[in-house]
Amino acid sequence: MSCNTLCGPLVVTLLTGAPGLQGPEGPQGPQGPPGSLTSVTGDLSLATGGGGTVATVTGIRGKTVSATEPTTSQVFQYDGTEWVPTNFTAGTY
Repeated sequence: MSCNTLCGPLVVTLLTGAPGLQGPEGPQGPQGPPGSLTSVTGDLSLATGGGGTVATVTGIRGKTVSATEPTTSQVFQYDGTEWVPTNFTAGTY
């Protein structure tokens, strides 16, 4: 009896074991450069300068911020029309 004519097709079954454990994650790469700021909404405006785009606060809750630059130890106070730099005076509350 010859296996060439009587045995049929040759079937091979490969047995494999269970997959191994996954190793730990590698180190995190360096942080990329910041993205560009292209649009804002609300009380901000955008201007290009100083090596990039700069966002400037133009208001607080829809009320204009004074163009007067504050000096050391001043705070912004709402005067009924706009936010203005004012000397801070501590009081009793």
